[in-house]
Amino acid sequence: MLVLLLLGTMSVSLLTLLAPVSFRPLPLSAPVIVTALVFSLFVADLLYYWYHRAQHTFPLLWGIHELHHSDTQLNATTAMRTYWLEYPMQIIVIATPVHLLFGVSPTLSFSHMLVAAFLLVFTHANVRLRLGVLTPVIVGPQLHRIHHSRLPEHQDKNFAQYFPVIDKMFGTYHAPHPNEFPPTGTPHLATDAPLSQVLSRPFLHWWKRLN
Repeated sequence: MLVLLLLGTMSVSLLTLLAPVSFRPLPLSAPVIVTALVFSLFVADLLYYWYHRAQHTFPLLWGIHELHHSDTQLNATTAMRTYWLEYPMQIIVIATPVHLLFGVSPTLSFSHMLVAAFLLVFTHANVRLRLGVLTPVIVGPQLHRIHHSRLPEHQDKNFAQYFPVIDKMFGTYHAPHPNEFPPTGTPHLATDAPLSQVLSRPFLHWWKRLN
């Protein structure tokens, strides 16, 4: 996520040099920055929700997302277990629109990066942590583990990365039971698959789909 936001900032900066777009930096007051931070995270999560949901719907997009779900030992490092094509895709559909909407304020961008990176690692943490009354408010390890579950009843649930209310809005929310910590992984890609298979699998998958 840090890489995505840094590259997103760079891409928007390049856009300002090539296109007649003017950005107004936000005033450096705490209430404005905090409010803008919450809204920017929500907009990013809303965009991510639909991109993420599309990955689970369309086989061509699933090809670059399957690696992330292949981890049978879900943990903080799973957050970075992504195929390289995820980065340019998310820059286009998430990072750049967020920067265009909220401007390139160093304070806001840095705050967004820190919070987003923390939440990304936190939600994938290998801890049996229940958030209780906060479960429907903020995504935690238990709620996101449901999304990574191998069980049929958990498929296509809890797509949002930060705010569960987005899943509630679109009917994909699954509230975990108190001791619900299901097994994770995917049936078609082993968690310890060789690097050659990991790198070639999306392209072979696409080739079979197109032929």
